[in-house]
Amino acid sequence: RRGEGGMSSMGGAAQSRRAPVMPPDKGSFPLDHFQECKEHMTRYLQCMKKHGGDHAACKEDTKMYLSCRMDNGLMTKEDLGKFGLDTDVDLAASRAAQKEHEDKANQKREEGFVAGKARGQKRL
Repeated sequence: RRGEGGMSSMGGAAQSRRAPVMPPDKGSFPLDHFQECKEHMTRYLQCMKKHGGDHAACKEDTKMYLSCRMDNGLMTKEDLGKFGLDTDVDLAASRAAQKEHEDKANQKREEGFVAGKARGQKRL
C-alpha cells in the first residue's frame, strides 16, 4: 500500500514538460579560446575605459575586433554597416548627447523620485 496515493502527487512534478530551448537569432558567439583576437579586444576595452564608455570614440577598434572575430570564424560574417559601423559619427554630438543624458539622470537623483510628479506637470 505504500505506492498508492502518496507518491502520485510528487511524480506529476517530475513528469512536467519543459519549454523548448531556442538558440539566439544570430547563432552562437563562441569564446576566443585561442586568443586570436585578444589584441583587438584589449585595445577596444582600453579605448572604452579611456573615453568613459563612449562607444562612438572607439569605432575603429570596434571594427577591428569584429572583423577579427569574423575572419577567424568566431562569429557569422556580417556587413559592418549592420552594426552601424559604416558611417561617420559626430563625436562632439555623441558626447554632448551622452552628457545631456547623464545630467538628466543626475538631476533626478538629486531631486529624488516623486510618484506622478512628471505626469502632474504635463497636465498643468
